[in-house]
Amino acid sequence: MKFGIMSLDFKRLSLEETFYLAQLYGFDGVEIFGSRCHLYPDDYSEEVAEEVRNLQKKYQLEVPMYTPLALNLPLCICSPNEKEREYGIAYYQKAVRIASEIGCRRLLVVADHPGYFSADKSVWSWLVGSMRKICSYAADKGVQVTIEPLTPMESPVVSTVDHCVRLLEDVDSPCLYAMMDIVPPTIVKEPISKYFSMLGDRLNYIHICNNDGVTDAHLRLDTGILPVTDVINVIQKHGYQGYVTTELYSEMYYDPELMLSNTARYLKNAASELGLKHRF
Repeated sequence: MKFGIMSLDFKRLSLEETFYLAQLYGFDGVEIFGSRCHLYPDDYSEEVAEEVRNLQKKYQLEVPMYTPLALNLPLCICSPNEKEREYGIAYYQKAVRIASEIGCRRLLVVADHPGYFSADKSVWSWLVGSMRKICSYAADKGVQVTIEPLTPMESPVVSTVDHCVRLLEDVDSPCLYAMMDIVPPTIVKEPISKYFSMLGDRLNYIHICNNDGVTDAHLRLDTGILPVTDVINVIQKHGYQGYVTTELYSEMYYDPELMLSNTARYLKNAASELGLKHRF
């Protein structure tokens, strides 16, 4: 099992400062959130790609996931607006190319809220069609297109592991995978073990945090309703060996290093208690 941090939590710092802190506190990788301050798709160039590749070499860290900014923007891939879907598909296809060129094996994709006035059957059809085009583009680029379930408050289209399984079956692409963010199963009262039993090796990534059980808050690990050490233990017991990345945007924005120190200390203690070998 490897542990990473998400650059969203460090959006007030440069990408290099984020890599430096990840190395300093003993993490294995940095998930890059593609906002304007780090790796926004529209700002991408070969010079930017070279900079990211150099950061990985300099700090001996991986980029396990590229997560382009996508929510609440006019690029919903299950929108009733065909032009919006086309824009979203092109946006994610460009993100696939970016991930491939910076040496990142995974791209995070979300099904944003399509609005309230379209039938579920139509929304699902639009999503499947869009995902097929994104996955087809990714087929020869070594990038795993990874759907992230959202909370029902954010979007009800993909919010459970059952939705993930259905999407995998309907898209039917070897490039398509699913991940688990710990918040949606907490909100919908879904056992996290269900992700492992239903997805198997198609589960390729995990976000952890704590949560209040009511909202989509991503709280620091030692605050909230979840026994996070036990969450990590469940993940370990199911034989998962991939990345577990912290996403703590509800806490990290004002003093990222302070919160990172808290996160690393919590994970160090959890790893020690569970017999996990790590360099925290």
